[in-house]
Amino acid sequence: MKHDLINTVFMFPGVGSHYTGMGAYLYHRYSMARETFEEASDTLHLDMTSLCFSKDQQQQLNRLEHAQAALVCVSVAAYRVFVQEMEFEPDAMLGYSLGEYSALCCAGAASLSDTLQLVYQRGAIVSRQAAAIDGTMAWVTNLEATVVEETCREMSTTADPVYLSAYDTPYKTSISGSHRMIRAVGEALVERGGIVIPIQMSGPFHSPWMQPAADEFKPLVHSVALRPPRIPVIANWNGRPYGDQVEEVATNLVLQLVNPVHWHSSAEYALQRGMRVAVEIGPKNVLQYLMKSLSPTLRTFTFDKEKDVLEASRGLFVQDSDYLSIMARCLTAVVAVKNRNASREEYAKYVMEPYRQIEARYEALRAAEERPLYEDAVAAIDMLKLALETKRVPVQEGNHRMQQALDYKRLKRGERQCIQK
Repeated sequence: MKHDLINTVFMFPGVGSHYTGMGAYLYHRYSMARETFEEASDTLHLDMTSLCFSKDQQQQLNRLEHAQAALVCVSVAAYRVFVQEMEFEPDAMLGYSLGEYSALCCAGAASLSDTLQLVYQRGAIVSRQAAAIDGTMAWVTNLEATVVEETCREMSTTADPVYLSAYDTPYKTSISGSHRMIRAVGEALVERGGIVIPIQMSGPFHSPWMQPAADEFKPLVHSVALRPPRIPVIANWNGRPYGDQVEEVATNLVLQLVNPVHWHSSAEYALQRGMRVAVEIGPKNVLQYLMKSLSPTLRTFTFDKEKDVLEASRGLFVQDSDYLSIMARCLTAVVAVKNRNASREEYAKYVMEPYRQIEARYEALRAAEERPLYEDAVAAIDMLKLALETKRVPVQEGNHRMQQALDYKRLKRGERQCIQK
C-alpha cells in the first residue's frame, strides 16, 4: 500500500442497498451530482434520474444490471460531492461486492463510463448464469463461520454443492447454491441455532457456481482501459489491497465473481493499520452497521441523505467545542514523545518555550472557565508540530500523534494543514 497507516476509510455499498429516491438529496443540491447523473445517463442511454427517483421505475431498478449501474452512479456522485465539499480523500477504500467497482472508479482505476458499462454487462451476465442453474443465496446469522462451513461440506454433493459466499462478521455469513440445497442446508443451520434469511432476487453469487459467468466476463474486463488505483483499494476476494499492476485490477474483478466476499478480513486489515473513521459513500447504512459491529469504538458515518451530510460534517471536522481538548492532547503528546535531538538549545527554544506558553494559556482558560478561541487551538497544534519536528520524531509516528491530538478529525476548510509531509 502507498500508506502503512490508515486513518479514514471510505466504504461503497453493493446491491441490496439500492432504493427508489437514492441520491435525490445530493442531485437536487449539488451540481457535481447532477453532472454525474447526466454522464451516467449518456453512457448507458438510460434516464438515470427516472430510474433512481421514480416509483414507477422500481421494477426496472430491481433488475440486476440496472441496480448495479444505478448504485455506481449514486456512489460516485456522492464521492465527488464529498471530496468537493469536505476537501479531503480517504487513506483507503473498500466496497462490498458491486461496491468494489465504485471504489475502483473513485480511486482512478477506471473512468466512470467504463465502470458503468462493465457493471451493466456484469449484471446481465451473472443474471443469465443464475437463471440457468436456478440458484440463490441466503444470509446466515447467529452461527460462527466454521459451523456454517462444516454444514455446507457435510450436505454438499459433487453435483449440487453449497458454498460460503460472504464473511461479513464472525457471526454473519451468506451461502450460495441451488434453491433446493439452500433450503436443505438452511434447515440444518436452523437446527444448529442459526437464523437463515433467504435473499430475494439473487443467484449463487460469489461462488464457483459463477465460473461460466466469470469466463464470459473476463474478456470484457480486459478490454477496458484500467489503471492501478491512486488510493489503496482493499479487494473483496482476498481482503488485501490491490497492487501497482494494471493486470491485477482485471484479475481481481474476475476472481471476485467466483470467490466469497471477505468483508471481515478486509475490515480487520484496515483496523490493524489504525483505521479510526469509516464513511459509507452511497445509499443506506448497511456497511456502517457491519463495520460498527466489528469495532464498536470506530467512528462511522454515512453520506446519503441531508442528515447524513450534516452529521458527517460535524463528526469529521473540528468544532468550537473541541478546542480545549485539542490543547490538552497537544500538551500531553509533547511530553509523551521521545526526544532524538541532542541539541539543548534547540530543545529549549523550539520545545520548552512554546510548550510553556500553551500550557499557561490552557491553565488560564480553565481557571476562568472560558472557551478557547480558534487561534488557541491552532497555536497548540503548531506548537505540537514544531515539537515533533525538533524532537526528530519519525514522520509516521508524528502523523499519528497529530491525528490523536485532533481526535482523528480535520481542521475546517480554509484552516491550515498540520500533518507532517
